[in-house]
Amino acid sequence: MKKVWIPIFLFPLFLSARDIRVASWNVENLFDLKKSGSEYTEYIPFTGYGWNEKAFETKVRNLARVICDLEPDIIGLQEIESDRALAALQKGVAACGWPMRHRAIADDKPTTVKTALLSRFSIVGKREIDPDGALRTRNVLEATVKIGDRPLKIFVNHWKSRSGTESRRIVSARALMKRLLELPETSEYMLLGDFNSDWNEWRTLPRTPRLNDTHGITGINHILKTVKDGKPVSKRDIVRPYHYDLWLELPPQRRWSHNFYGAKHALDHMILPASMFDGKGIDYKDRSFRKFTPRYLFTKKGAIYRWQVAKKRHGKHLNAGYSDHLPIYALVTTAPYTAISKEEPTEERVAPSSPTTLHIADLYTLPLGWMNGIVDNAVVLYKKGKVAVLKEPGGRAILVYRDIGLLEEGKRYKVAIRKLYDYRGLREVTKIEVLETRGKVPVEPLLLKKFDDLKDPRYVNEVVARITGVYKRGYLHYGKGRRIKVYFRNRKDRPRNGERVTFEKIRVAIYRNRPQLVVD
Repeated sequence: MKKVWIPIFLFPLFLSARDIRVASWNVENLFDLKKSGSEYTEYIPFTGYGWNEKAFETKVRNLARVICDLEPDIIGLQEIESDRALAALQKGVAACGWPMRHRAIADDKPTTVKTALLSRFSIVGKREIDPDGALRTRNVLEATVKIGDRPLKIFVNHWKSRSGTESRRIVSARALMKRLLELPETSEYMLLGDFNSDWNEWRTLPRTPRLNDTHGITGINHILKTVKDGKPVSKRDIVRPYHYDLWLELPPQRRWSHNFYGAKHALDHMILPASMFDGKGIDYKDRSFRKFTPRYLFTKKGAIYRWQVAKKRHGKHLNAGYSDHLPIYALVTTAPYTAISKEEPTEERVAPSSPTTLHIADLYTLPLGWMNGIVDNAVVLYKKGKVAVLKEPGGRAILVYRDIGLLEEGKRYKVAIRKLYDYRGLREVTKIEVLETRGKVPVEPLLLKKFDDLKDPRYVNEVVARITGVYKRGYLHYGKGRRIKVYFRNRKDRPRNGERVTFEKIRVAIYRNRPQLVVD
């Protein structure tokens, strides 16, 4: 009998356990160059906005660079216009040395942008979850990949943006949860994507009336069951049908993947069921969740280096940048789940019972809600009506709303910050305690006098000493082609259209995530 020699490398890879890197990324509007009629205006190809071959190729090349550096085995993508755009990205990723030969996209419904998947493993099944049949709601992609002899389902989500109320996101959550409950109890799956919801949405939503049309019920926490009895579900006690949000592995101050004018949110998620912790089949590799944060994804000022469009010339594409979201990733493994013995971070670590000394700049990165932080040197440089502005000499400023009775303009204090809040994108203090009054301080040197673009996130909550420009249709046009919205609490104070005006001691704010000057 003739003997046949078989090289050892031909045996299946999964005779031994291995790790698989799964990622998720909202790539911020990857459109192809074929006009479909459903594009956003600035992405209609070959118009004055400049979405052309050069812009498209640059965008694909930049996205591909990130994916190649990240080296995922599977990556869920959001804001992909078409399979044509996805194929171009797939080709770009292969060109930079990380081939991902399999792809899927949720294109059964002609929404403007869609969810998609690239994979180095075979995709053996694809279906779509249509939450309500309406074009305004994007389908959830359900892709089944084959890892060895085990199927792993990936559900790629892109829920309604925060321009809409929570009921819009609950529509997607209910449709997804209905599908999950149809699966066998031992099914292994991952929920990932841009959920446009924070990990602690059940706490922040009641404080955001604009979004809260559901009496505090949230899609990500209540419908997907990532909280139980008012607390986040932990890996130690997870059971079906509850889910664990991987953001909980990171300290609260690091739980963000989207930073819009200083408002940091964890909009992108990876959420797992109990079956990914049961020691059977495919499991989660404990404490492997991360944000992908290479230096080139940030500007010199520390902002996320999103795809750049001109502030003049009607938003023409500048052919630079990446996305307004950071990628997130985690490892799953064919080895049994092994818990790493380490206490999980909690909100209480950031807001301990004993006070923590802080700088005002720290207040922009800490989680919202009750806290116990001490700012040792805070000057009241502005107070009017229900608001005051605290400024740390040499540092940043923060708005104090309502709780300002003991504060006097021009005085320096040691204060305890008791509660943080975001009002339509504006970070503010809503509970404060004066611990010590330290005398009067000249305010004039602390006012903002040198600036270029007041839309720079560093200037939020600062008070501008003096600014001159032309008021046109709600905007102040100033400097070299700059403009910024102006809000007047008293409409009678609004100047005539085209009038040249000068404002003194005017504060910089944000409303619905758009910078503006406020005349109190």
